[in-house]
Amino acid sequence: MTDPTATESAAAPINLLFVDDEANILKALRRLFRGGDYRVETAESGAEALEVLAHQPIDLIISDMRMPQMDGAEFLTRVAERWPETVRILLTGYADLESTVAAVNKGRIYCYCSKPWEDNELKILVNNAVEQKRLRDERQRLFGIINRQNEELKELNVHLEEKVEHRTEQLRLSLQKLDQAHNALKRQYVDSVKVFAKIVEMRPGIKSGHSLFIAENARNVAQRLGLSADEARDVLYAGLLAQIGKMSLPDELLRQPLHLMSSHDKKRYLQNGREGFNLLQGIDALQNAANIIHHQYEHFDGSGEPNSLHGSEIPLGSRILAVVRDYICFLDGFITGSAMTVDQAKSRLLLRKHSDYDPDVVESFLRLLSETSVEDTRPVIEISWTQLQAGMEAAEIICNDVLYLKNTILTAAQVDSILDMRKRSKNLVLRIRV
Repeated sequence: MTDPTATESAAAPINLLFVDDEANILKALRRLFRGGDYRVETAESGAEALEVLAHQPIDLIISDMRMPQMDGAEFLTRVAERWPETVRILLTGYADLESTVAAVNKGRIYCYCSKPWEDNELKILVNNAVEQKRLRDERQRLFGIINRQNEELKELNVHLEEKVEHRTEQLRLSLQKLDQAHNALKRQYVDSVKVFAKIVEMRPGIKSGHSLFIAENARNVAQRLGLSADEARDVLYAGLLAQIGKMSLPDELLRQPLHLMSSHDKKRYLQNGREGFNLLQGIDALQNAANIIHHQYEHFDGSGEPNSLHGSEIPLGSRILAVVRDYICFLDGFITGSAMTVDQAKSRLLLRKHSDYDPDVVESFLRLLSETSVEDTRPVIEISWTQLQAGMEAAEIICNDVLYLKNTILTAAQVDSILDMRKRSKNLVLRIRV
């Protein structure tokens, strides 16, 4: 902890005034207190010292007792009358002890120091005196603040009810604006993450449209399982960015179904969760989402990647993400190499609960599907034009808000035609739902 007195000293040196009719004494005192902590003034008489005091602030005075015309006692008495806050120290010899005692009482002198003095003792004496002065000044400053606050409190009490009501209304409006700004910021952040997820999905080989389906359904499952609003939001972010780690994988690997990958390629593919974690861990708001993504390939029985976590050791968000992610991957054929029906995908989830999946998460997700969609209906997702392939089932393709194709199995010629249109018109707006 920084010493406040040291900080104050550095900002405002201690102003010292030495008064003595002997030049050698003044030189010795100036040498003793030379340095950044002190600013030294000297005077060879009481009258000259009073002139110095009239033109600049002085924290502490050291005055000799025996001086012609005006001795130290008289000089310090005048100082006490005009500048009572200044610390006053008297230098005196043993022969002047009786007059010194009288001067201490009359001039309200802080203390006296015998001549000749010992340097360290005098410096300690000065430092202690200045410290006491500062404490006294600080006490007076605080008393001044308290007095002003008491006066303000008295004034406030005159119209207390009116002012409290007015300020309460101001606070309410301020909090309302703050809440609105905070909610707008959260919406903007979610929108930004969604845009980023779409950019990731423009990479050939990364499943476009999956992220939004996974994110929204995973969040709904999280809410059903009792997660807090913040935890459910983290699951949403994780779903949107679940595929970000695939950006580091080669195209040929991303195009392979999981069951056709060699053990080496499969291990490399499953590391995309760790890659996603590494990419996101530097973003404070996505720390929890990054951890969910990191463990999305863990299995409930402990046989998964990357840490072989078991059961409840796996973050609940990761367990949710795994179920929703694999459901849509079963539907599009990525896991087995051939597309499944909705019933087949559901059966595969049920078959693998307790081994790959948390059974509670599977049951909750299947209830969600039955309550929110028509049975045996595949989810329709929006993809990028870069993802188009022959053989894809297109629910609808819209070009510049005009329906181009609907409920069609795309042929190679149709895909080439769409890509040619996109090439000829960079401003073409395509919405492709499959």
